[in-house]
Amino acid sequence: MIGTLLRCFTVVIVVVIFGTNGHAQDLPNRELGIRLTGLEDFDFVYKKENRIDQYYRHRLGLVNVGVTGNSNSSTWNLGLGYAFGIENRRAINEKLKFIHGLEPRVSFAYGSVGNQVNTWAYQIGLGYVLGFQYDFAESFYVNIETIPALTFRQEKRNDDQTNYSFNAGFSSNAVALTLAYRF
Repeated sequence: MIGTLLRCFTVVIVVVIFGTNGHAQDLPNRELGIRLTGLEDFDFVYKKENRIDQYYRHRLGLVNVGVTGNSNSSTWNLGLGYAFGIENRRAINEKLKFIHGLEPRVSFAYGSVGNQVNTWAYQIGLGYVLGFQYDFAESFYVNIETIPALTFRQEKRNDDQTNYSFNAGFSSNAVALTLAYRF
């Protein structure tokens, strides 16, 4: 079931990001970058201009991957996340912009605890992007942002245990740095 969900998820992302909307000369500005949160987490970011100073924003990331264990058992997990939003930009000066906008998100995770318990989880959330973008060249920019969010997470285990959490927050630990190429 998880494999089917991941395949459907991948098809939707490919259609949304690479779907055509006319001839090549009619295409708006596009941006592709990598977004780093600390030195452990990263996402790929794709943005497509909707109108002047407004972009459709797609983030795809490996939410988590890990393996721990000993000679008797191991624990592993794998998670994928996707976020889509509308980013608005307001010029502060010629090179610096304030960015903000709504960004819903979803993530899925699957893992094994020990050799007997399998878990799968999903998380949905609604965040609001706040940050600054600095255009240091015609085709490159860097931005710094944070995304305060409301999130709900549910985890199910094959031993019939269900866990859930609801979070609302703003964390200064979740400040991200993005380096992007504009084409």
